[in-house]
Amino acid sequence: MSRSGVKRSFRLLAASLLLWAGLAAPVPAVAETVSSPQVTGVEMTTSVRQSLKRIEEQWLQWNTAYYQNNPERAKQLVDDLLATARQLEMSRLPDLSTGALVRSVEAARQGDFVRAHWALEAAERLDPGRPETVFAGISVARLEGGAGWLRVLTGFFRVYPRLFGLPLERYLWFQDLLLWTLSLLLVTGGLFIAVQMATQGRALFQDLVGLFARRLPRPVAVAVAIAFLVWPVFLPFGLVWLALLWSLLLWGYGSTSERVVLIGLWLLLGLAPLLLIEQQRRVTVALSPPVRAMQGLEQRRLYGGLFADLGMLRSMLPESTAVKHLLADVHRSLDQGDLARSLYRQVLQEEPDNTAALLNMGAYFYLKDDFGNAIEHFKKASDADPQSAAAQFNLSQAYSESYLFDEQKAALAQARQLDSAKVAEWIRHADQQRIVTSSGGMARIPEIRQELLASFDEPKGKAGPQGELFRHGLSLLLSGVLIVLALALHLARRPFGYSAAPAGMGTRRFDLLRRVLVPGVSSAEAGEGGKGFFALLVPMALLMLPFFQVLGYRIPWGYDPGNLSAWIVAILGLGLYFGVRLRWERSNEV
Repeated sequence: MSRSGVKRSFRLLAASLLLWAGLAAPVPAVAETVSSPQVTGVEMTTSVRQSLKRIEEQWLQWNTAYYQNNPERAKQLVDDLLATARQLEMSRLPDLSTGALVRSVEAARQGDFVRAHWALEAAERLDPGRPETVFAGISVARLEGGAGWLRVLTGFFRVYPRLFGLPLERYLWFQDLLLWTLSLLLVTGGLFIAVQMATQGRALFQDLVGLFARRLPRPVAVAVAIAFLVWPVFLPFGLVWLALLWSLLLWGYGSTSERVVLIGLWLLLGLAPLLLIEQQRRVTVALSPPVRAMQGLEQRRLYGGLFADLGMLRSMLPESTAVKHLLADVHRSLDQGDLARSLYRQVLQEEPDNTAALLNMGAYFYLKDDFGNAIEHFKKASDADPQSAAAQFNLSQAYSESYLFDEQKAALAQARQLDSAKVAEWIRHADQQRIVTSSGGMARIPEIRQELLASFDEPKGKAGPQGELFRHGLSLLLSGVLIVLALALHLARRPFGYSAAPAGMGTRRFDLLRRVLVPGVSSAEAGEGGKGFFALLVPMALLMLPFFQVLGYRIPWGYDPGNLSAWIVAILGLGLYFGVRLRWERSNEV
């Protein structure tokens, strides 16, 4: 191996160690039975820490197999990794899948496409159904060239169903779409006002000069009119204030449809801060480590900071019964029964009739061969929910172990009466799991999300006085003020009349070029407000398409797809759009 290859290997080994630093620490020769929650976020027994350590070692072995170009050994190690993850009730290893994607693209750049493809297969197995795997596959196919370009095209058709099938990615994509659409409408509104000024501005300027010339010499009146039209540029956010001033002054010169568009823009500008503040609050919660941890549990994804993020959830909502219930289920799935029992007891102190917690407490005692306590908790679960087939089935199992066969038969018959199909399934798998447990804590994740959303409500003063004013609707008040000012200015100005806008500008060729390259001019000259706005909206949407993710929130891809496809669509779309406009304008020339 070359010196650069050796250095790269050491870097990758170091990265692999850091990747799992949040999951497992080296197990000392004399280890405590349970790790400290201050270190790991959630208490871990020695067996759990050893399983995490085993995943780390297997991943390092996979890297060795990768650099030795040994696909058979690498495939076996993927099997081992997934088997170890299943011992922790997990089925996905997203961080390791990302690592395999990086190796795949690295091999493709080196021209080793065979190794690139089996690394891609490993990434798909470690975290199946992820869009970033397809994105990485597209990059590999692009580097491969030739027939690979067909895989590039098919990859784009495969990736979007995956994107919209994942809750977090779908949620963030729609939030980005909302933010992008809001930005598009506001920028298009600014251009609409600029086009209005280009067509009606000469008439407005003449009227302003005439107004100031009543008290000032005409040269001074011209200078004052120019200064009056441009002074907002020197303010903070000057272009915004300039557009607002122009829209006020031009409102009386526009047609009814143009005035409707301007009012709509003012209202949109007033709503925008309120929408952005609420969106930011919700997205902050959605991207917070605790919510990320809950999504990982729902999807059975074991990532590097999972247990630390769960510990943060406990610290953020220390009194939440739902959080205690969820963490109890996590400990139970990790086979940490004593830790789970402590939390289930706390849940039952707050919610004595919690059937799921009673079932799992009974299961704990059953597995400890304490059948008296198990029967007691299963009876309480049955009393709390008489329709629970699981409670009756568990009672029958506990009665059987206690040699109470008459009671066992009665409880089993009652369970079958409540849900015979489930009971048949439980009996069929009794060799794997003798009793039924409940994931009631997992079912409370939506409730926990709402509690987090309430806790993330920004304290007063944190956003500053301007943020508080926007939060309480000042922006909408400003929109109302703009509408009132426009009406008042129009009523005061109407008795003096409005100058007419000139019919055309420049030569015939220049006028054709202006109409093609500046959409909305023809509509503005005809007083068609809605048509002019939408004529500007299409090219602006294409221009802003490559900035979709730049304007919004970054989707946490394991492998970033980049903006190449967006740029291609934008350039081709703009070329087609202006080509159609040129043909249309020429065909309509008089």
